Amino acid sequence: MRKRNDIRLPAVSSWRQPENLAEDEMRYARQRGSQIVEFAFVLPVLVLMLLLIVDFGFLVYNKAVITNASREGARFGTVLTATPWTTASVAAVACNYARNSVINVSTGTRNANCTGTADPTIVVSNPNGNVPPHFNDPVTVTVTYAYSGFLLNTANAKFGTFPLSLTAASTMAHE
Repeated sequence: MRKRNDIRLPAVSSWRQPENLAEDEMRYARQRGSQIVEFAFVLPVLVLMLLLIVDFGFLVYNKAVITNASREGARFGTVLTATPWTTASVAAVACNYARNSVINVSTGTRNANCTGTADPTIVVSNPNGNVPPHFNDPVTVTVTYAYSGFLLNTANAKFGTFPLSLTAASTMAHE
């Protein structure tokens, strides 16, 4: 009578008993360390891809920030407020939004009024110039930012095609 734990498995035909154990040990010894070498070849490519993904994420984030900054500035320029309307006051609203939210990795200077070399450039256009717009006049706020990221900054040194110029413009009718 067989016990419950005494189960015999059928022999598998694909598995073979090594004829010479020393031969298999030598084959294993020749392959030892190959995973480290393969990993050393693949690791720089993986790190480069990771940095490119992060760099592209910063680029998309900064584009969203300057788009929102132009919207905030255009909205401020079109709504009737108690403060006197000037292009400088509209540009200051867009500047504050962009300056506080943009991710900057360049070595340029940053100023509170967006006049530094690493700050976005803000242009406010109104058909009447610097005077308050009339009812239903369009107010356009354009924000331009020179983006240079981690790898894009390195590519600039090699190829000279960067930084990328990100531009966003918003136009709203004065209320």
